[in-house]
Amino acid sequence: MMPIPKRTASTRRHFLQTAAAGLVTGVHLAAAERSLASTADATGEVVAILNDTHIGEEHGPNHAHPANLQAAVAWLLALPQRPALVIINGDLAFKVGKPGDYRKFIPLIAPLREAGLTVHLTLGNHDNREEFIRAFPGERSASRLKEHRHNTIVELAHVRLLLLDSLKDTPAAPGRLGAEQIAWLLQEVDARPEKPVVLVAHHNPTLGGDPVHYPGGLEDTAAVWPELVKRPKVKAYLHGHIHDWNLAMHSGIHIVNTLATSVVGNKAVSTTGWTMARFRPTGLELTIHTHAPGHPWSAERKWLFWRQTKKA
Repeated sequence: MMPIPKRTASTRRHFLQTAAAGLVTGVHLAAAERSLASTADATGEVVAILNDTHIGEEHGPNHAHPANLQAAVAWLLALPQRPALVIINGDLAFKVGKPGDYRKFIPLIAPLREAGLTVHLTLGNHDNREEFIRAFPGERSASRLKEHRHNTIVELAHVRLLLLDSLKDTPAAPGRLGAEQIAWLLQEVDARPEKPVVLVAHHNPTLGGDPVHYPGGLEDTAAVWPELVKRPKVKAYLHGHIHDWNLAMHSGIHIVNTLATSVVGNKAVSTTGWTMARFRPTGLELTIHTHAPGHPWSAERKWLFWRQTKKA
């Protein structure tokens, strides 16, 4: 897995280092420069990505976990132009997905839905699939698998999002998609060959080793990744789980590690917050928002360009 430099002192240097790292090709250089000068450009659809909220029934209103989620929700609702949808990408619950965790979580995200925003949820290793189903009886999976998985398909103008269920065991760190879900995923990718696909799951792929400070990624990466590489319409894989923020690329597929909403990973460098993803016809613009306004990641922006689809 090829890591990509992620922190610089200025927005322009962000762009130039990104270009040097291979995120921006020569043919896209001028377009990305224009995008830098016009951040108000509204083309594309914006998706808010939160993850690792870790809400527990024992948390009081002033506890950092619910307070952080409330702050992110309030920020989203205050936007003059609200996102197309919100994804909360796994580890909704604190430790083992108790019923009380979800009872505490539901009113915290209720203002989003009451305001008319679409909210999609995925499962992580601190969730409990059976309790999730009981807590959210209105949530319907896009798949009908023998081994139940909570999947969602989101059709945006420029991209197709496939939200996956990587929960294996609670609360063990490693995740698993499983053979049946992988088959379903590949079928869905093949069903719309004309449209770019971005995958969203809680667990990180393991392509050269997990991050040292938080091991335990997707156990069946080796079973699914070569198949994704064969399908050039698969452009990116977005995940949480590591409580950090960085970018990587493997065989042309972008890997986006989104920072946690409520739990700091490596306290020496990490923080909490959320990610705004603007999907465009040729790629993705990421903007990071942190609870700590002075953090180096605050308002950091990255541009990713999709790998090219080979013409027949």
